[in-house]
Amino acid sequence: MAGPKTQVIDLKGRLLMPGFVEGHTHPFLGAFLTSGLDLQLANLDEVLAAIKAYAKEHPTGPIRGFGWRVDMFPPEGPNRAELDAILPDRPAFFFAIDGHSLWVNSKALEMAGVTRDTPDPIPRFSYYARDQKGDPTGYVLEVNAVLGLVNAVEPITGDSMGTLLEGWLPKAAAAGITTVFDAGVPPIGSDQAAMFALYVDAEKRGVLPFRVSAGYTVKSPPIDKAVETLTDIRRRIGSELVKVDTVKIIGDGSQAGYTAWLIEPYADKPDSTGGSPFTEEQWHQLIAMVDAAGFDVHVHACGERTTRVVLDSIEKAVAANPARNRRHTIAHLVYVEDSDMPRFPKLGVIAEFSANWSSADPDTLENMVARYGQPRASKMYRTRSILKAGGRVSFGTDWPAAGYFSTYEPLKSIQVGVTRQLIGLKDAPVLSPADERLTVEEAIHANTMGAAYQLRMDDAVGSIEVGKRADLIVLDQNILAIEPHEIHKTKVELGMMNGTIRHKA
Repeated sequence: MAGPKTQVIDLKGRLLMPGFVEGHTHPFLGAFLTSGLDLQLANLDEVLAAIKAYAKEHPTGPIRGFGWRVDMFPPEGPNRAELDAILPDRPAFFFAIDGHSLWVNSKALEMAGVTRDTPDPIPRFSYYARDQKGDPTGYVLEVNAVLGLVNAVEPITGDSMGTLLEGWLPKAAAAGITTVFDAGVPPIGSDQAAMFALYVDAEKRGVLPFRVSAGYTVKSPPIDKAVETLTDIRRRIGSELVKVDTVKIIGDGSQAGYTAWLIEPYADKPDSTGGSPFTEEQWHQLIAMVDAAGFDVHVHACGERTTRVVLDSIEKAVAANPARNRRHTIAHLVYVEDSDMPRFPKLGVIAEFSANWSSADPDTLENMVARYGQPRASKMYRTRSILKAGGRVSFGTDWPAAGYFSTYEPLKSIQVGVTRQLIGLKDAPVLSPADERLTVEEAIHANTMGAAYQLRMDDAVGSIEVGKRADLIVLDQNILAIEPHEIHKTKVELGMMNGTIRHKA
């Protein structure tokens, strides 16, 4: 097929792979959250010093940042007083590294009109933490309350989000990403479609280096218009590279903020099992409705009770609705009860893991172990168990959300999935159970064909086969042959999507 205009590339023994398919990530949120001050630092003193220095360098306007870790604070979370001492007159808000909570100062609360009399958006789930007098402490939990406050201080606009996204796109290409599942965008007003349209705009201008499957997010009741809204967005938004074809459901929160929905109470908060924005009946109704319409659900489930209720709901939907090729997905799966493991292959449910979470890092060893207690704390992120049971696994970094280590780069996530250790420390502790470590082949599959199957793209991408799209990457070293702790050092030397070179080192 080669002709006079054909470019021939000699790989010189380098590894050729299918491009990475990210089964769960947040390009817009990541570009927005990480565009301010980086607070992925060692301790609270360093964080406060960094905020003070940043404020001096940026003397006007709101200050925002991302990356503080829950283990820097007591269980009740951060307090506005620490920020007020540095920033008494300027609004400031800082996202936690898990993306589920916010640390704000008094000026930001004032701008948002949040006082002791302000009702919580979703009581006991998305709320403003309060002191003994009932006044807000400056710790804001979960998406409804978080986005409400952010929009009051620094409104999210289409222009700003488009600019931030475009700045990140070359980084995604350099990481070898050729397909993403966008697992939730910040709405401009109440219209998520306006954000999805920015992808189409980037595609039209030739700067979109990956194909996009996106989910319409349902984060709280009411639920009755979920199918109608997704259908409308699909009608309005759709192109060769961009599809909105899934209902993403935020099923619970995170263990860090005690908002993940557990079966047994938190070990360090025995009066709580966390919560979900939906009742069990609403769960059954929502999933049955989406399934009957022929769509897939993609559920954020950090807590094991959320996972069980979703599996119950899917089981009911399978029994009630006509047979079809279902590809429902449950994401994160921090801890799953033993009895629920075989239900994944039985029901055909895909288990989506953020492998970069599964390291024995300080946050996990301190906070997560404290939240769960034994024996649950020794049974987290059991990816191999799902595979051994015959289930399907996909990977996605969930960038920017993380417990300790935030990355959008699949190669780094793959390394953690293989080692269950923090990157850069060969002698670092291994997260128990150690036999949940994957082979490099298994981890690559999860980040290529596994995620492609999840997104119903396995006939077009995810492997190098005749008839599939030319979504290809060339690596500077063979990650199948090198020492696994060296995988993160691998560079993507060439990236191609749809037969067009999108990245060249």
